[in-house]
Amino acid sequence: MRARRRQWSAARPAVILLLALAGATCRRQRATPPAGIDWDRAAFALQLVRAEYREQTETGDFSRVPALIAVVDDARSEIGERDPRARWLQEVLGRIRDALLAHAPSRTVARMSTEAAAQLAGQGIPLSTPSARPDLGRGAALYQVACFPCHGPPRGPPPPAAAHLVPQPPRPTESALTPYELFNRVTYGGAATPMPSFAATLSPAERWGVAFFLFADRWPPCASSRWQPLPAAALAHMSDSDIWRADGWGAAACLRRNFR
Repeated sequence: MRARRRQWSAARPAVILLLALAGATCRRQRATPPAGIDWDRAAFALQLVRAEYREQTETGDFSRVPALIAVVDDARSEIGERDPRARWLQEVLGRIRDALLAHAPSRTVARMSTEAAAQLAGQGIPLSTPSARPDLGRGAALYQVACFPCHGPPRGPPPPAAAHLVPQPPRPTESALTPYELFNRVTYGGAATPMPSFAATLSPAERWGVAFFLFADRWPPCASSRWQPLPAAALAHMSDSDIWRADGWGAAACLRRNFR
């Protein structure tokens, strides 16, 4: 009996360590959440409809409307109905889909999409934010490789090599109101346009870098230290108008470059 006790005493530390590791492994497994809903895809659908439907109807061309409807249908399929927030969003996207099918006035559809996008946060729907500070220099370099061949300089016209593209690529921030909207466009691409999805070729951090670089590039270099840097997570969902209303005209030139 004493021998067995001595054996147990000698083995006890190793057994305790094994049990602790096993418990930690189980806790890690239980803490791993199931695959979530891609809420950003639904936000992207609202943003894309607001921007592209207006462009289409201004020329009287409704040939690309089915592509917008497909984006809405993809978003509805992704979010499902297993979450109360999803059920609300299903109803919203369904009404927008009906408006697209009916070729409703662009002002009506734009208002529906804009109001729905503004209500996402209030409904408790989580949307992506940068997990780390976006790298503006890296974003500028990636833009030259991935975006310049079709869009040209951020504030210039498309290059001659893109003359065959239909429709012509717009300036990158022409219709995007926030870096988050541009992040979604880079992530998911366009609808019936040459704009591809970069989700498989650029990491989220790289996509955020491109989006933040383009919004910074809209402004002249910052020449003041008056404004305290904002968190990138907050800045990602702020338009230049939001910054202007909160911090005054000229703040965007600094805050789009100096953030944390």
